[in-house]
Amino acid sequence: MSTNLLQDFKKKISHQACLGIFSKTTDSNLVEAAGYSGLDFIILDQEHGTVTLETLNNHVRAAKISNLFPIIRVKGVDAHAIGAALDTGALGVQIPNIATAEQAKAAVQAARFYPKGMRGVCRFVNAAQFGTQPKDQYFDQANQSVVILQVEGVEGIQNLDAILEVPGFDILFIGPYDLSQSIGKPGQVDSPEVLSLMQQIAAKAKAKGILLGAFSDTIVRNQSLKNEGFNYIAHSVDLNIFSIALSQIIKKD
Repeated sequence: MSTNLLQDFKKKISHQACLGIFSKTTDSNLVEAAGYSGLDFIILDQEHGTVTLETLNNHVRAAKISNLFPIIRVKGVDAHAIGAALDTGALGVQIPNIATAEQAKAAVQAARFYPKGMRGVCRFVNAAQFGTQPKDQYFDQANQSVVILQVEGVEGIQNLDAILEVPGFDILFIGPYDLSQSIGKPGQVDSPEVLSLMQQIAAKAKAKGILLGAFSDTIVRNQSLKNEGFNYIAHSVDLNIFSIALSQIIKKD
């Protein structure tokens, strides 16, 4: 595990905003190139992406080469998927659609080794240098990985107090698009109702000392999230960023 990259990221995000992107590419070169931009982190997306576990292993290597903090978003609360994501050597795992404290506990249990959880054990994986890393060192470092829980629906908001009481996760992430869908306003992420709900969630998380994260697809929103105390800001998606950049070139030609 890249101990310095892990500790440096955790230190930075504890006191200032970090900026990353979601990634749906199947090309590890694009992941590596993203790191050279100066981004803090990248979320390799299995929930809405097509990337395979084999490719994720190479994506994680590519991110680490360019000093980019690699996080994998799995499809949901699935112990096998969470463990497999961390086995790639990813330094963080993001679990979507957390609606109850029981789901939050299950996600943390799947992401941590004993005594913090019950993650399935195999040290002959990328994360443990294929069995060459000392056992005690691997298990200790693995339990320091960043765990991000996504709350993005009405049920999750209703159960938020109980979710925030669950120990062992690092960041609470709000998905504004799913939040807008859950209140019957799909895509209206700037509506007063969505913004108000996000602020309510943020206030409760801050009161518990839990770091906040959210998705943004505009530069303006990035700044407002920073002003509201969000330290984990995921800006748009790599392929969309690429497409928009090309269209801007064409417009200026």
